[in-house]
Amino acid sequence: MKLIGFTNWQDEKYEDIEDFTEEDLACDLVVQHMKQHGLKFSGFYHQAGEFGAPYFDTNKKLCLSYRGWGSLMADVLQLEKDEQNGYNMSYCQWAWLPQEEQVLPYANE
Repeated sequence: MKLIGFTNWQDEKYEDIEDFTEEDLACDLVVQHMKQHGLKFSGFYHQAGEFGAPYFDTNKKLCLSYRGWGSLMADVLQLEKDEQNGYNMSYCQWAWLPQEEQVLPYANE
């Protein structure tokens, strides 16, 4: 599986990833890509933004809940994690409206 780019949540050209194993792999690829390219955006943008949903060479896109995307962003930004309790509430910073500026896909093109 390879991340190709970003589209919108409603884009019907791509199926949603529904398999948990495939979703885990997709999340790992997205985290890696976003770290490499300095991207960071909220779960709200992930669902409502023009380029919030990553898509892959499998012709599928990753569509997460606000909280799911917030947790993914916690991985991207390496927020403090408690091994016993996970991220506690730190994922909330990126689930809805972040406290810092977002860096969106294709913003500099």
